[in-house]
Amino acid sequence: ADLCGRLLAFLNSRSDIEIIGPDHMSDTRLPTVSFVVDGQRSSLIPPLCEPAGIGIRWGHFYAPRLVERLGLTDRDGVIRVSMVHYNTRHEVDALIRTLDAGLDGLSK
Repeated sequence: ADLCGRLLAFLNSRSDIEIIGPDHMSDTRLPTVSFVVDGQRSSLIPPLCEPAGIGIRWGHFYAPRLVERLGLTDRDGVIRVSMVHYNTRHEVDALIRTLDAGLDGLSK
């Protein structure tokens, strides 16, 4: 919950990001976060993280009808970050720093 909460706080702090689903931690929220970036195709975001050794993905994740209904097909679906019990605070903070710098670079 702490790790996911850190990521959600970062995503919520950026006006160019829309979280798909609940935008805050709760007892029922799982630590898988999907989001899109305004004006960007989702497929452009994961490569920003790869040089730092961070693996996130993009696509429809076996829910193409949902992505279509959300109007995100032309944007290559969503970006997804999944955290599990072996992820660390350091890794989430590295993801946040990498996304922040990468997204700022895309907007220039």
